[in-house]
Amino acid sequence: MGESRNKKNYFFLIFIILLIPLFAENTYAEVLEKNRPFAVMIGNSPKEIKVQKGIEEADIIYEIDVEYPFTRLMALYFGDDNITIGPVRSSRYYFSRISIEWSAFFAHCGGQNLKNENILDLDELIYHNLFWRDENIGGWINLFTDINRLKRGIKTEYFTDKSNFINHNLLNLNSSSPHHKNEITKITIKYSADYIVSYHYDPYENVYHRHINGIPQLALESQKPITASNIIIQYVPIGKIEGDESGRVQVNMIGEGIGKFFQSGDYKPIKWVKDNKEVQTIFYDSNCLPIVLEKGLVWVHILSVDNEVWFK
Repeated sequence: MGESRNKKNYFFLIFIILLIPLFAENTYAEVLEKNRPFAVMIGNSPKEIKVQKGIEEADIIYEIDVEYPFTRLMALYFGDDNITIGPVRSSRYYFSRISIEWSAFFAHCGGQNLKNENILDLDELIYHNLFWRDENIGGWINLFTDINRLKRGIKTEYFTDKSNFINHNLLNLNSSSPHHKNEITKITIKYSADYIVSYHYDPYENVYHRHINGIPQLALESQKPITASNIIIQYVPIGKIEGDESGRVQVNMIGEGIGKFFQSGDYKPIKWVKDNKEVQTIFYDSNCLPIVLEKGLVWVHILSVDNEVWFK
């Protein structure tokens, strides 16, 4: 009798162990879907890259041109971990439109006027107490925040009056094993002669290591490599604003266009569609199905068709 009971307990334990991965995958997806994210503007000039924090802990990062030859990042955070993020910089209208796609709380320091009432705005110029300046860093690149501080700035009415859906198509996660079809080992994106981003694929870890001008990018405090599991390149019309002395650019992300998608050493041509400024951008594969991502950090590079991209 005792032996039979032990066997039942043994098989029940095995059954529970086999179920754990399924629950783990569902839990990860549910966390992303149910938690309204924070979208934080992060400086990415050469001086700012040296003091960046929170990059490696983001869930999704968008990189877009601002003033030539610099880009800026908008990092999305879904988790509850208290992450220090910065240096926090000003917004551009095209970043704010992406934040609306995610129903995200948008943290930044000033920038172009945000006229859309659907923006869940956490501007440092209004909410001073949600940010701080690091006295050990000089100049204009020393503004930082963290997730706990940002949570203190959330107003109740944001959830009632501005409760857009959070179920973005980029949360379409794959729980199967990677395929490694093409074994693309290196991707290079040339923003300018002075700023070239490349990703080097590690098939053993199934991640891409990010490099800037040929040098591995490392997290400031841990000195661990900055990696990505999914890389999306979205080609859009980008042009300089006539008469703008700062060299700011216009970025048109409404309509449709082409792109590239890299994942698990594989490359796929993709198409993007965004019907108007209030809706999500949908990325489709060659079968007209929304692309499916691997679990891990997603980098979305929004580029002009004039930017050179090559891979091998």
